Amino acid sequence: MKRQTMGKAALAAIVAAGLLAGCSSNSNNTTNNKTTDPTASPSANASEPAETKEANAKPIEITWGIHFQAAGVVENTEVQKWLEQKFNVKIKPVKVTDASIASGDIPDIFMLGDPANVSAYQNQGVLMSIDPNQLKEKMPEYYTDIEKNSKLFQTVTFNDQLWAIPMFIDLKPYDLGMLWRKDWLNNVGITKVPETLDEFEQAVYAFAQKDPDKNGKKDTYGLTGTATSTWSSGFYSIFGAFGVEPTMWHEKNGEIVNGSVMPETKEALAKLRQWYADGVIDPEFITDTQDSYRKKLYNNRIGVIEEQIAKGALPEGGTVTEMKSLSPDAELVFAKNPKGPGGDGSWDWGVKSNFVVIGSKVKDQPEKLEKLYEILRAESSDEETINMTSLGVKGTHWDFADSGATSGATKFLPAFEKQEQRDQEGIRLFSLGNITTQAYREKYSNPKLNEAIKTYSSAPNLTDALLFSVLPSDGKYKADLTALTQKYFAQIISGEIPLDDFDKFVTEWKARGGDELTKEANELYQAQFKN
Repeated sequence: MKRQTMGKAALAAIVAAGLLAGCSSNSNNTTNNKTTDPTASPSANASEPAETKEANAKPIEITWGIHFQAAGVVENTEVQKWLEQKFNVKIKPVKVTDASIASGDIPDIFMLGDPANVSAYQNQGVLMSIDPNQLKEKMPEYYTDIEKNSKLFQTVTFNDQLWAIPMFIDLKPYDLGMLWRKDWLNNVGITKVPETLDEFEQAVYAFAQKDPDKNGKKDTYGLTGTATSTWSSGFYSIFGAFGVEPTMWHEKNGEIVNGSVMPETKEALAKLRQWYADGVIDPEFITDTQDSYRKKLYNNRIGVIEEQIAKGALPEGGTVTEMKSLSPDAELVFAKNPKGPGGDGSWDWGVKSNFVVIGSKVKDQPEKLEKLYEILRAESSDEETINMTSLGVKGTHWDFADSGATSGATKFLPAFEKQEQRDQEGIRLFSLGNITTQAYREKYSNPKLNEAIKTYSSAPNLTDALLFSVLPSDGKYKADLTALTQKYFAQIISGEIPLDDFDKFVTEWKARGGDELTKEANELYQAQFKN
């Protein structure tokens, strides 16, 4: 079954939502590609080696869309100069935005964060289709790894053509677990870190009612959420305990259904509604953001948050160190998501990461395409190139975390510990993130973090059955249905409307496009994702 590209309404809605959102982490691999020295002296011999001819050739000009999480372009950085010399190219770095694309400024190579982004740009004629056989030929090391996750190709295949090079994530440091105030648990007489939903409930009630910070005031809550997000940081694990994640597509008995309208979602809302009525959930959850709800942990207002494993499970994690700097006497402990009647888990992106795309004009420039594949192969499998673009120079910008180590976790050195400092050197600007091979990742990964991920992650219990692929009618309905879900759920939890209005919501959701999206989701699943 052929997937159809989106219409103008779909494109407009997705562009309005912002196309370049995505997640990122530095991953990589090793295979030393032979490179040439562009400073080599010219040879008068007509039979000079290919490497020398390459060095003497005029540099190929490449417009390079810098990493989408970078704030802006920094010209002529050390990393840019290094790439230009290594690959005999002249790079024009640009910041890719919806406005720049709309004006016709299409880079030769850039990254996108989501299948919907790829679909929208493909619909505009911005992208060049990718020949899978050529990809296999030009990037053999990476292709060997990515074909193990072949469904990722389906997420960016439209009308039987591939439009992006998918990245994958294996061990995911951003998977969510629970970060508890251990000292608060002690203060309210709870000696066991909660494992079940019932134990979780006992703890958050105690945080709200038993003065866990011992200040003699009733000024604490158990938890908060972020009703402003896609539904909803802070409550993902509670929905997960009932076996569902709202807005996500789930497979149930061979059929695809949306988590927003499943009966289990009503059960989770009933639990959250009761907690809110009893003063356990911070009433500001309706306006809280992911940043503010973390600050409420720091400021002794709530006693538990959902947190990324990388930030909360190890002593050097960002949230742990921030808590210690603000409240040196505070104790934190990391735990798995609570187990409830539907199991346990939280929002999970699955193996999907970001995507590399090539501008449509490159299809008529075979020499440039060849050069881009040379760079892509190096960015995915050449240790020197990966390190330079994502870490910088060893001993100057970074080193291994353990003294004298030649593998394992890495650290940035003083003066380069902040991302904005590294961006000034070009580090990250030209990195392609998770387009690295398994071998590189294994060499440069943190064994302690890997073990924490294996211990605390509930993946892949709850991930999207379609790997977040775009549906033909997403642009017509998705934004409206997400807003509808946020409104109803916030009102149900806060008690503004009755719990039974959930059934009214389901009817409205279906009538406003949900039924059409469900039909498309099932068609796509049968055509491209069913095993």
